[in-house]
Amino acid sequence: MTIPEYADSATQNHFDARFEQFQRCIDHVKGEVRIETYAAELTELGFNGKSLRGKCPIHEGENSSSFAVYPDSQRWFCYRCDEGGDVISLCKAVEGHPQMWTAMISLVQGYDIELPERPQSWYRRQDEKAKLREQIIAPIRESYRRRFYRIYAPITLDGIEDEQEREREGERIWEEMLGPASYAAKKRLERRGNA
Repeated sequence: MTIPEYADSATQNHFDARFEQFQRCIDHVKGEVRIETYAAELTELGFNGKSLRGKCPIHEGENSSSFAVYPDSQRWFCYRCDEGGDVISLCKAVEGHPQMWTAMISLVQGYDIELPERPQSWYRRQDEKAKLREQIIAPIRESYRRRFYRIYAPITLDGIEDEQEREREGERIWEEMLGPASYAAKKRLERRGNA
């Protein structure tokens, strides 16, 4: 699975279909990586009633019972840091990840976890949406391409006397206008979508 572009917005609780898939991945990782297993790799833990205790791997203090891992609830808490959470938040804090999804990916890679795939219907729908988006953007892109060509081609072609060279250079400019025209068309659609 590739890292999703929307992962940052998903961590800010934007509840949509993309967030639901991201949440399924998070839940899957939490189910695959036991917190006591991950915490035991970070610090020496000893059994203390219903919890495992050790030195906090975040602040690396001296107190050997400030960090608690609760296997039944799959949670952790550091009484000195006054922080707690699940296995992903522990990974985020210990490894210094800026976002929750980067911590999730670290656990996926470290424990060789296979993430759940989207259903085939989702991929078909994405293909349909991409085709529709291309149908919408193509005429806008070509309009920008003509505009850019009319503006920049005369400047570049000015002074080229040989007709064949002028024609080749004109074709090259026309091809080079595709990138900027595509970018301008996409930005125009984004602005209209936000309006």
